[in-house]
Amino acid sequence: MNRFRTLAASLLAIIVLAAACGDDTADIAVAGEEPSSNDSNDELPVNDDEPTDEPLNAGPYPIADLTFEVDLGDGVTAAYRLACLGDTATFTGDTALFADEACLALNDLELRSRLLTDDHLDRMCTEQYGGPQTASVTGTLTDEPVDTTITRANGCGIADWDRALIALLPSAA
Repeated sequence: MNRFRTLAASLLAIIVLAAACGDDTADIAVAGEEPSSNDSNDELPVNDDEPTDEPLNAGPYPIADLTFEVDLGDGVTAAYRLACLGDTATFTGDTALFADEACLALNDLELRSRLLTDDHLDRMCTEQYGGPQTASVTGTLTDEPVDTTITRANGCGIADWDRALIALLPSAA
């Protein structure tokens, strides 16, 4: 009888411990049975190469997808695409550009304001000609649309060119 109580107590302890460890039935396959249709692994494929526990915007970079079309005014044009995904920064169009620095520059509030708002249109600017260069910037920055043109036609444009394009495209500007 004492042996029966010990065996029953051991089985009860194993059952309690197994229940406390959580439900691992998704990992157990029973011969002849199909996996249940409410298996959470059916909803999202898991890529073992990438961490799945961090949100997309984890990391130092904002979420951005920007295209730059730069005309240097002498017949030379260039197109670049900058993609910032929180922890990943990439440039396409010129391998000499540093995507990580450009993505970090997008955290600057003045630069973000210039790209996202029309506040720059109401400034008083010197009538100083800086050159024929123009740059068109389109895309999205933290889910907000970007569609702006930067020229060097006056003092404000020269300042914008220096702030935006030299920060984002140092070798191109």
